[in-house]
Amino acid sequence: MFEIAGASLPVGTPATAALIVIDAQEEYRKGALPLSGLAPALEHMAGLIAHWRAHGGTLIHIAHHGEAGGPMFDPDGPYVSTMPEVAPRGEEPVVVKHVPNAFGGTDLQARLQERGVGQVVLAGFMTHVCVSTTARMANELGYPVTIAEDAVATRDLPCADGDGILPAAELQRAELAMLSDIFARVVATDAIIAAY
Repeated sequence: MFEIAGASLPVGTPATAALIVIDAQEEYRKGALPLSGLAPALEHMAGLIAHWRAHGGTLIHIAHHGEAGGPMFDPDGPYVSTMPEVAPRGEEPVVVKHVPNAFGGTDLQARLQERGVGQVVLAGFMTHVCVSTTARMANELGYPVTIAEDAVATRDLPCADGDGILPAAELQRAELAMLSDIFARVVATDAIIAAY
C-alpha cells in the first residue's frame, strides 16, 4: 500500500533508531529450529551491530525464553544462549521475552522512550514469527520500522494443507513482501549502513 500511496518510511540509522536484535540464539543453529540462510544473516547482523556500536547508537538485544525443561528455548538448556558472533557487550541491554512480540510483557517500549528513540531497525529470527510480530507491533505503537532483509532468516515449513513443504526462501520472500506493503521499510544491510 505504500507503493500505491507513493509513500515510504525513512531508513533507520544509529542517529534516529534503535537496532533491535531479535532472538539470535543457538536454538536456531544447534537446537530444534535450524534456519536456512543462517550464516549470511549472522554476518549481516554482525555488520549492523558493529555499525551501531561505532556510531554510539541504541542497541537492544532480545532473547526468547520458553518453559523450563521444554523442547525449545529452555532457559536452563544449552541452546538459549546468544550466538557469540552477535552477543551483547558491556552494558548493552538484553530484554527477555516469552511471546513472539518483543514488546509483549517486556520493558522494551519503556527503554526506547527512555532513550528518546523514535524509530527501530530490526534484525534477527525468525522472519515469519518474532521479526514479523515485533515489526507489526512497533508500527502500531507509532515507530517507523526498518527491517534488514539480509539479516533475518527463517526455516522450511510444512504446508497447512499437508501438501508438501514451503521452502524457507519462499516464505522469507512472501513475509518481507507483506511487511513492506504497509508495516516496514525493507532494505539490505548495506543500504542501512550507507544511510549514515
